[in-house]
Amino acid sequence: MSASPDTASKPLGVIDAIGHGFSLINHHPWLLIIPLLVDLVLWQAPRLSVAGIVNRQLDFLFNQPDLPSTIPPESLAMVDSLRSMGAQFNLLSLLAGPITHLPSYLARTDVAAAGAAAQLVTLGTVHQVLLAVAIIIPVGLLLGSVWLALTARALENEPRRWSDLLRRTGWIWLNIGLYVLGLVAAVLAISGLLGLFIFALVALGGSAGLTIASFAWLLTLAAIVWASIGLTFVVSAIVLDRVNVARATWRSFNVVGRNLPATLGLLILSLILSEGFIRIWLRLSTNAWGVPIGVLGNAYIGAGLMAATLFFYRARYQQWQRIRSAVAAPRKSGDEGREN
Repeated sequence: MSASPDTASKPLGVIDAIGHGFSLINHHPWLLIIPLLVDLVLWQAPRLSVAGIVNRQLDFLFNQPDLPSTIPPESLAMVDSLRSMGAQFNLLSLLAGPITHLPSYLARTDVAAAGAAAQLVTLGTVHQVLLAVAIIIPVGLLLGSVWLALTARALENEPRRWSDLLRRTGWIWLNIGLYVLGLVAAVLAISGLLGLFIFALVALGGSAGLTIASFAWLLTLAAIVWASIGLTFVVSAIVLDRVNVARATWRSFNVVGRNLPATLGLLILSLILSEGFIRIWLRLSTNAWGVPIGVLGNAYIGAGLMAATLFFYRARYQQWQRIRSAVAAPRKSGDEGREN
């Protein structure tokens, strides 16, 4: 008798996945080396500042002759916020974070370069910034790819040749790079089309067009949030299944769609853990000895949550495949019976 989907084994839960993730890091503490090295670079290397470019652009925008003499307080607060972000942002932080999937404490802007090197290098032109980004992001992706390949190797617990690790690293680096480029292209395209659409509505429809434009913006924002959740496991599929970006995207949306409450639980719990401990590390970082503790603690939390995501995706994807097999088996038996 073939198993039905209802009798398929229960998949790994959110709490169990997080437990497995931190257990993996506890048994393989060397997985923290690369995140710690990245934070060491951010701590000791000169900071690459874009404050000059940000300030010049803001001065240009708000010194136009056709602007009103009095600027609303909300606009002034926004300008001050942008100036502050430009002053705190370190371009080297692109080595880590959501783009490269490397956990980093000092890459966060809310850390405000705690304990960072005093030396500051200000990039004065857009060309310099673009050149720095074109170098930093591929290097960060390479470091992240090595770290993800090592994490997957520890998770699978199978002895493999180093040549296989190198091939896997190259595959991850290539496909995550394509994934990042695709996201950037999508964001630029959506922003351009939405901007033109809103401009046309406001120009042609006046106040009514502005209302419709606000509604369109809310719909776009909801679609972006939905797509972001659906893309949760793209990197996990690339790392574990060794599939290309298109297949990884398909698998991610399917796994999320079939496990939406559990996926949201994983995302929310991961956010609570990471952001909750960040508040602790920030308080400790008011002292010089607190910065290393924050760096080590954040690397441990981030690595554990990344491993938990890999465990969760693998278990839920395998569950989906078992259900597909259980559903397909009776159909195949029935077709063979009719043929006989």
